[in-house]
Amino acid sequence: MPKTPYERLDERKKAAKEEKDQIKTFSIEWYRLDKPKLEETKPVEIFQPYQMAETLNLNTLKKERLKKEAHELKLLEENVKSLLTSTERAINGRRTDEAKNTFGKILDKMAKVKDSSIRQKHQELQIKYANLVAELEREELAKLAEEKRRQEAEEKKQKEVEEKARREKEKQESKERKRREAEARRLADDALKKELAEQSERKRLLSLSTELKEDWQSFKQVLDENRVKYLYHFTDVRNIPSIKNHGGLLSWYYCHTHGITIPCQGGDYDSRELDKKFGLEDYVRLSFCDDHPMKWRLEQSGSIMKVLRIKVDVALLKDTQFSDMNAADKRHTHGKTLEHLQRVDFDATRMHYLKSEDPNFKPHQAEVMVKTFIPLKYIENI
Repeated sequence: MPKTPYERLDERKKAAKEEKDQIKTFSIEWYRLDKPKLEETKPVEIFQPYQMAETLNLNTLKKERLKKEAHELKLLEENVKSLLTSTERAINGRRTDEAKNTFGKILDKMAKVKDSSIRQKHQELQIKYANLVAELEREELAKLAEEKRRQEAEEKKQKEVEEKARREKEKQESKERKRREAEARRLADDALKKELAEQSERKRLLSLSTELKEDWQSFKQVLDENRVKYLYHFTDVRNIPSIKNHGGLLSWYYCHTHGITIPCQGGDYDSRELDKKFGLEDYVRLSFCDDHPMKWRLEQSGSIMKVLRIKVDVALLKDTQFSDMNAADKRHTHGKTLEHLQRVDFDATRMHYLKSEDPNFKPHQAEVMVKTFIPLKYIENI
């Protein structure tokens, strides 16, 4: 710490006293000095007057104090100028927090500053700072307003997109609803058409299975005279549920054209081609015998066959035809007339277990061919 003027004054006072004491104890008496002889040459000594220390007084102390205060004031003003410069840079750089911080450091020092230019600069910077704060607030408000407008624009755009999507969805739903309604109407129309077609088909099949030949009594007389009580149709037992489900026996051609699947079909491709060749594809084939050779061959291949007993009444139906042997044989004859029925060798049909070389083997397989459909009411053992 620098010494105060009072401390320095005490030190000078003490030094003067010590010097005075030394002078009193000096051994040579100055007033008895002998004048040197002229012949002795001595170096010239120049007497330096003693500089007495400045005596401190109130005026000196005041000067010291004023000088110190002036120095401190100068340092303070330089510091304030530096802070003002930093503040101005912060304001120019739009750094309000930094400017506010430096203003806080200047505030307690400005009361001691005497320089009017510094005070004026401080006031100018305060005004500039206030203007900057106001400007930044306006910019912030403008920014907030712009952000709000942007959000509103985005919300509006989003609503427009959602509204467009909603309208498009409603349009698609309406279109889909109309499509479903049209599809429902089409299905209803198709169902109605199908039902009408099925009714028409049922009527047609019913007509086929009920309308008799004009001279049916003559056909019945021939059958009665030859003791024909039943006709026979053999089929795989796996076909029985389908026969029941469709109300009777149907020709393979009818099943094919109406999408009806036959679980275990008896005839092969060649037999079908022969049926087409003779125009018999839409007929249900019956025999007079219950031991048809084809049944035996199918059983040998592993099939479990069932022989259905068919009422002889189907032979009297209008479109029923008769063949004197297996209708797939190229030497057979067939037709609807009484003459064709009379060609059947009924004695051969009543025989059993004939071998292929037997002359009655082919006549044994004489057939009755019923047009398209034989209802369940004609099948006794289904």
